[in-house]
Amino acid sequence: MRFTETDMANRSKAKGTSFETSIKNYLNDSGFKKAHRTALTGGDDAGDIHGIERPDGHKVIIQCKNQKKHDLSGWLDATVEQASRADDAVPALVVKRAGKGEKALGDSYVVMRLSDFVDLIQEADYS
Repeated sequence: MRFTETDMANRSKAKGTSFETSIKNYLNDSGFKKAHRTALTGGDDAGDIHGIERPDGHKVIIQCKNQKKHDLSGWLDATVEQASRADDAVPALVVKRAGKGEKALGDSYVVMRLSDFVDLIQEADYS
């Protein structure tokens, strides 16, 4: 059986949707009950997962990637841009680890700029 470009695109989209849903469920199960997937909005995309925020309204948005070939720099740049469209939320990129299945979602990578990481741990009162 031969796959067309459309077939490949649909399989890739389904794989991404499944990973996003799994990450959302993982966050919900970890106590972030308001975490939810967002609808695709094309060029105005503002991340895959929203609903994580402090009482003062400061938010985190998450972009999820489930691809064999990694482009961390490009993906992180896009995540930062998307976060800027979401009220300057903290951008976090979640990348699936190769060879890790559904039961090992906690082993996924979280990629963020050092400055955002420092802000988060300062706000959490680490010293």
